[in-house]
Amino acid sequence: MSDDQTLVTGTETSSPERVSRTRTIADLVEEVGSLRSQTRLLGDDVAETGRQARATYQRMVERQLDVKARRLAKAGMLRLLGGLADCGFAWRDIAALAGVSVSAVRRWRQGETPTGDNLLRVARVVALVETLREDHLVSDVASWMEMPLAQESPLTALDLAVAGRLPDVVDVAAGHSTGESVLDLWRPGWRAEFRSEFEVFEAPDGEPGIRPVDADDA
Repeated sequence: MSDDQTLVTGTETSSPERVSRTRTIADLVEEVGSLRSQTRLLGDDVAETGRQARATYQRMVERQLDVKARRLAKAGMLRLLGGLADCGFAWRDIAALAGVSVSAVRRWRQGETPTGDNLLRVARVVALVETLREDHLVSDVASWMEMPLAQESPLTALDLAVAGRLPDVVDVAAGHSTGESVLDLWRPGWRAEFRSEFEVFEAPDGEPGIRPVDADDA
């Protein structure tokens, strides 16, 4: 066989060059749609993981507060009340946090023996204060708990605690949740509930003024 024949034979048996198919708009739409579906599923997984982590964290905080409260309760009611008063809590706030009347607190201060349940309630309040102060560096707990959780709402960490949501208070102090996100879970309609009909604005003379909020902006 000659060199020319060999060359021709090699040319005849070579594989044809592949040509890629041009993607159409329909192809691109399908690809992007698939990507969005994958992203949504990933987002759902992340959100569910976040919910589970939050629930686990809150159970652990509840357990931590319970253990601390049982230890603190050994000191007795008078010492517990005195500690809360020294932290700056008003008697009415202590009563609200413990879920009892102000008169009950007054009787305990005068030496009346509390029930075990009430002793534990007050001890849990002290446990919360200790946790905020020692674990999350809140130096003035009473004042901190009176701060509004959000600019648009008068609700405070004290209100959260009175409602029994002690882990939420710890969550905010730890920086794991914002006041707004906690309010969204506790009072979903809080923005509409506390929306003001007036707003503060700067007048032409530079002084602050008050005017009705435009309905379109509310």
